[in-house]
Amino acid sequence: MENNKSGRIIKNTMVIATLFVSMTSLTSFGADKLPEAKDYPVKTIYTGNAAKDIDNSDEFTHEFRTRFKEAMQGDVVFAGEYAQAMWGCGGSGCHTVALINKRTGRALDKAFTVYYGGDDENPISMGEEVVFMEKDSKLLVTSGMDETTNKFYSYYYVLKSDGLELIRKREKKEDK
Repeated sequence: MENNKSGRIIKNTMVIATLFVSMTSLTSFGADKLPEAKDYPVKTIYTGNAAKDIDNSDEFTHEFRTRFKEAMQGDVVFAGEYAQAMWGCGGSGCHTVALINKRTGRALDKAFTVYYGGDDENPISMGEEVVFMEKDSKLLVTSGMDETTNKFYSYYYVLKSDGLELIRKREKKEDK
């Protein structure tokens, strides 16, 4: 009886160890795969009328309400319901991209601002510049130099119910 019990313990331990090794190797493999638009599809693209009013209850949306009103008249460009608002910073060569939901009139609380340093032949983007978004995907990718570390990164965001969530930050070594 004792031999049978220790045999089961050894067998169970082997099964658990095998599962652990399998899961670890899958996790390691998946960590190298970059997020893709097809991994975060939307079910439908909103084609109705734009919301009548902008939800400017937060300070950011209130401050840029004219830009958001203009954006609401444009096409859906992200995650099935969002239009893009974009504005410059005057003469400093920077611009901001923000997104507003055409159905609800509510802007996302995350906007992306980029400005350019360097010279005309070798411009350096600082901040985060939107480099990828599609109307049929919840994935948004930005790129730019982190001013704290002076390293270049790609940032991968996914739209969740409460806003954009950073799911991956990848250092870019090839282009600077």
